[in-house]
Amino acid sequence: MLTGKGGEIMPRLGGFVLIALFAVCIALSGCNKPAAEIEITLDVDECADVLLETIAFQDILTAVSDEMATTLYQISEQDAVKQKVYVSSGATAEEIAVFEAADAVAAKRIEKAVLQRVAEQQASFKDYLPAELPKLNDPFILVRDKYVILCISDDNEKVKTKLDRLFN
Repeated sequence: MLTGKGGEIMPRLGGFVLIALFAVCIALSGCNKPAAEIEITLDVDECADVLLETIAFQDILTAVSDEMATTLYQISEQDAVKQKVYVSSGATAEEIAVFEAADAVAAKRIEKAVLQRVAEQQASFKDYLPAELPKLNDPFILVRDKYVILCISDDNEKVKTKLDRLFN
């Protein structure tokens, strides 16, 4: 018997189904992590190498040792878990630096060091090669979670496109 007097069972059944669906929705929504909690991973070497191979640089960029990278950027070894840095011969200001920080707080310190490095390069190239200043005045800098990426080139849009692909 699906209906009693005046169809009382059907409305109760519909209410029960609605409550059950609501409970399932709440339970399933708890399975998803908020975007802020999803851990981002990036292969530092691959990222730097992809930028080196796909961005048109005027100069030949050379990898520097981890020790040289931390010295150039004045970064604590405790802050940088991994890094890959390519520098130009000095004929241009072009540079690639990809850092994996110990955590998001260390990434902020690395970002500050990257900005300081760019400021020092601006001062250095101001009289030496002023034609390089447009690159230094508009460097591509990305901080995402515990990663800090600097790319000084003529093509920030292409850098952004390449990084979007690496992060997704």
